[in-house]
Amino acid sequence: MNTLTDRLKAVHEQVSRLAREHQALRTKAAELEADVRDQHRKVDVLRARVTELERENEVLRKGRSAGGGTTDPGTKERIDELVNEIDQCLALLKA
Repeated sequence: MNTLTDRLKAVHEQVSRLAREHQALRTKAAELEADVRDQHRKVDVLRARVTELERENEVLRKGRSAGGGTTDPGTKERIDELVNEIDQCLALLKA
């Protein structure tokens, strides 16, 4: 037969367990929030890099078209590198 003392002990143990679980969940939530902030920073950096690369790519394309179709050696390769880097940044943003 459960006495009042036994029932109170059981409630006390349950409250203690719930308090520990609550603290563990708060800790996990704080870790996840920090991770989210870190991911947002990475996204911002990648977006800035994509914008920078797109500008550089546009300058190279304008220089190419202004030159009457003649390009310096390596310009096409540099454009290809920029396009690939933009694609990689976009893939990271989507991941």
